[in-house]
This record gives sequence, structure tokens and C-alpha cells, in this order.
Amino acid sequence: MSRAATLLALLLVACSGEESLTRGLTEPLRIDGAQFREGPLPGGPATGDSEGQPAITLFDSPGVVAPGLLDRRISGRATPGSAAVGVRFKDIGTGYWLLRTTNADIVNNGELLWGGAATFARNPTAGKHDLLAVAFDADGRPGPQTSSEVCLSPEIPDNGNACDPTQAPPKLVISLAWNTAVDLDLRVVTPSGKVVDSKRPTTAERDEDEPLDPSAEGVGQILFDSNAGCEIDGQQRESLVFQTRPPAGSYLIYASLFEACGEDSVELSATVTSSVPAGDAFTQVETLRVSGSLQALQASSGASLGTFLTQFVIR
Repeated sequence: MSRAATLLALLLVACSGEESLTRGLTEPLRIDGAQFREGPLPGGPATGDSEGQPAITLFDSPGVVAPGLLDRRISGRATPGSAAVGVRFKDIGTGYWLLRTTNADIVNNGELLWGGAATFARNPTAGKHDLLAVAFDADGRPGPQTSSEVCLSPEIPDNGNACDPTQAPPKLVISLAWNTAVDLDLRVVTPSGKVVDSKRPTTAERDEDEPLDPSAEGVGQILFDSNAGCEIDGQQRESLVFQTRPPAGSYLIYASLFEACGEDSVELSATVTSSVPAGDAFTQVETLRVSGSLQALQASSGASLGTFLTQFVIR
């Protein structure tokens, strides 16, 4: 066995039993085909002594990541002689992912390719984070770390505010999230008595002479129908988004279990968030939260309004 193969056998040794199936599952980043290792990423900043060490020469990562994003490739090149590459977030997570280097790139002086399909967790800390990568040589010695900035978007729509605080979030967002693969619908009754849900996704009122205008001032829109018809999409969240200030009055929030999709129950949480100016920037602040649960027998295929969760008033 070659020295590089020996190193990889040591670096990429598989855990046995249940641990091998669960390690890294709660990380903010997971990479297919890589092994998860607990602890900080070896290596450090490049110094004058870095010459001759294995090094990352190209690091491609997504600039902005939506929550729950699947199969977004993280890849790059490393200097010849690099046997593996480790990747992790600098400030979140508990360990790093180790990938083998693969083919030599003849166009780039024989540098070695590396990479894998990455999955990002649904609920990491939103905002900008440094993603670190380091190359290891055949003796397991790390070279200098390389970083690439990634912005993790929040689950609640924010118009890019987490990535750029000068971007104003929506004025108000009513959001319903749940924890199992069921077809659950957010329903909101507006002050006018209109019922809004994913099948009737706008608060706009119909005028006798004018069509509905979802972009009108004060109009809210539900952006996505999650798990519709038990076609599980992994989002498990629906949000009613008001880009401008909603009309004054009382708003009632309901959760309607359309179909249980084979699940026994579901836990849920409804939130209300508002845009708050902070000098030349903005923040998105949670002003209301209520949690609950529903049983499969409460599924109604939309025949009932659903389970009342809470109400709030805009003055």
C-alpha cells in the first residue's frame, strides 16, 4: 500500500455501528462522500514557513445559501501531493469534513481536484460565515487554511437582510414551521374576514372593477405551499409576507392539517416578525411566538379552518 493510501486509510477510517450513521447529522454543513471528524480544523493562517506545504489553490463555494439547500457543490484544487482536504465553518459546527483528492488537472500544472455535494442545515445561524478549507499531505500534515465567505439565509423571508443589513426586510412576516413530513397549511384571517392560505395566497381584496393586485400597498402574499399533496419538499414552513405595512386590525392565525402523510403527529410553531430600522441598516425582530401540536386524526383535507393558534392586532 502506498504512503498516500496508508494516510487515507488512517484519515478516512470508518466508524462502526450506529455512530457511523449519525456522526455529523446535526452539523450546519454535510458533504456527501466525506468523513466527519470532531474538533477544530487543523492548520492555520499562511506564514512565511508555508512554502512546500500542501495548499488549497482554488476554493469554490456558494456565496448565498438558502436554508435546507441540497446538493450544492463545494470544490476546488490543491497542490500536487495533497492527499485529502478538510472543510468546516470557522464559527459554527463541531467538526470538519474530510475528502480525498482525486484526479490531476493537467491544465493547471497537475493540481489535484477535490469536492463533494454539500447539504446545508435548515436552521443554522443566519448571516455571513467563513468556510475554511485545508489540504493534508501524505503524512497527514496540514497546510495553511483558506477561507471563503458564505452567507446563510434565514428560514423566514428577509429580502437578503442577513447578508446585507442595509436591505430592508418585509414589514411583517407571519410564519408557520413544523417538524415532521406532513401537509400543514398556514391560514390567516385578515381584519376584513378574508381567509388566506396557500390555496388563496393573497390578502388582496377583489374589486368589482379591478382584478386582484398582489403587489398593492399593504397586501400580503403566501410564497410557498410546503409538502402539498404529501410531495415532501423538506421545507416544512409557510410564510405570509407583507412587504409594506399591513392594514390595521386583528389578525387570526390558524394551522390546518390538510393530510398527515403517514405521520402520527406534528409539532409546530407560529411566529410574527417585523422590520426594525437601526440607523442606516435594518434588523428583523420576532415579536410573537406560539407553539403547539396536532394529531393525525385532526387532518381535514382543508374542510375546516384549522386549529386556532393566536391573534395579534396592528394599530
